[in-house]
Amino acid sequence: MEEEEETAVPAAGWIPADGPDLWGPLGGPGTHRPKAHADVRISNMSLILRHLQTSPALSRTRLARETGLSKATVSTLVAELCSRGLLIEEEPDLSGNVGRPSTGLRTAPRTAAGIGLEISGASLLLSVTDLTGEVVARRCELVDDAGHRPETMIEHVAAMLSQALEQLTQQGTTVPGIVLAQTGIIDYTDNTVRYSSTLEWHDVAVADQVRDAVARRLGPGRSVPTITLENDAKLAALATYERYAQDGVRNLLYLSGGEGIGAGIISDGHLLRGWLGLTGEVGHMPVEPEGLACRCGRRGCWETRSGLQALTSIYPPGDAVRDETTSLDERIELLRRRFDAGDAELTRRLKLSQRALARALAILTDVLNPEVIVLSGYLAAFADVFISPTASALQDRLLDQRAAVRLETSHLGQWASSYGAALVALESVLDNPTLVDLRPAS
Repeated sequence: MEEEEETAVPAAGWIPADGPDLWGPLGGPGTHRPKAHADVRISNMSLILRHLQTSPALSRTRLARETGLSKATVSTLVAELCSRGLLIEEEPDLSGNVGRPSTGLRTAPRTAAGIGLEISGASLLLSVTDLTGEVVARRCELVDDAGHRPETMIEHVAAMLSQALEQLTQQGTTVPGIVLAQTGIIDYTDNTVRYSSTLEWHDVAVADQVRDAVARRLGPGRSVPTITLENDAKLAALATYERYAQDGVRNLLYLSGGEGIGAGIISDGHLLRGWLGLTGEVGHMPVEPEGLACRCGRRGCWETRSGLQALTSIYPPGDAVRDETTSLDERIELLRRRFDAGDAELTRRLKLSQRALARALAILTDVLNPEVIVLSGYLAAFADVFISPTASALQDRLLDQRAAVRLETSHLGQWASSYGAALVALESVLDNPTLVDLRPAS
């Protein structure tokens, strides 16, 4: 008879178990434990799958020890996870060790995959990621619509998603969810963009409209995976933190340097969301109360000095760096070439931007006490301009010399938000592995 399982703290994950305001601690060995659940079997399968995602190649014995589950329970649930194609067994180690060789377990590639898609001005960036963390597919598409009209963007998004779903279905891959990464203020109660200054969108029901457009393209009788909406900087922070968590970092500030400035904040291993999920709108901090007019309608916002438009606005209308039908990366590369060629006014503006960055980060560092600040977008492209003087300015303001912060650039580049979205899209399978059907016996 199988012994009753001990219950403890809730299993961790990227998506909150208790509502939209709480995101659980991000992964890492030892963070997952058995929990009470309406269906303990599903809960404990989730526990095993999550643990192997962060600690691969474990034997059943070690898995039982590290999760707190009994050996009998682990054996039974691993068998089911393997039959669903979610786990694979490695060849046993026959290198000469005494005793029975153990078989390591890993999450299986390509059985389930999450789709993440970032709506970023003229660029649509799609990433597909499986349970191993491997990027199965990536695609970037430009939308030739300077006005960023919602109906145009949504049709392009639906076309990309439909094509990806068709290909994954043909490969036998289960897609449990799709997450759209979106700049701006999001209402999480109905997955609506309330306001995006970058796209100039107001009250656009993005998730519902994309779902309807995908359903039309797939045709009758085809189901559409759950589609949700999340802030792009928060998703980029999650994706970026994946690497830093392995080194023991628990507090990280991610800054997106695009048309505006956004932030994703990891505090003690948690993504900070705030009351309505609106944390991270740092680009609209008032750094110059009587400063320049911002697109949000206020004056002196940080992004009027450190957003990309603070640089591109020095060029006349029609200049390639102001062409919003061109990808952000291409425009940043063009600015970089002009800087390297000695553009004096661009150099002057970059220095002003750096000073504003240092002032704003001094405030954020005092408030958040991060271990690492990660710069992305054009802030990363001009790291030689920003990092050294900003780090020096922060060092001079330290209240405690132990609190020195590292300034680094993103290792994920333009794909950070869509990759983070794809990871989050897999959460439903990690929560409930039975969403993936049993595979026919071979």
